[in-house]
Amino acid sequence: MVVADYDRPYPDPIVVRAGDIVLPDAEQTRQTDFMGWTWCRGPDGREGWVPNGWIIQGAQGWRMRRDFSALELSVRKGDRFTLDFSESGFVFGRVVTGEAGWLPDAVLQMTD
Repeated sequence: MVVADYDRPYPDPIVVRAGDIVLPDAEQTRQTDFMGWTWCRGPDGREGWVPNGWIIQGAQGWRMRRDFSALELSVRKGDRFTLDFSESGFVFGRVVTGEAGWLPDAVLQMTD
């Protein structure tokens, strides 16, 4: 259950496929209080937060381990949310309309 309103911070975030190279932005990354995420630019120029655990850092750059979309949801207190998985302070899931995306775990509370 959503316990606090939350608005998505940007409308068209990074979307990448497994194997894509992403470019980290160290300056932007320093500006967050969420551990485990790095601000990156994808091959098409879109940017957003990417979970560090989903990145392989190598000599040719940072390569994605799996498909990823940084789309966050806008929700209102009382909305129902179904959790798919959790990652470094955020959860990925769906609202009752079927829209899927990320929410900070601080705006959610587990219910029966």
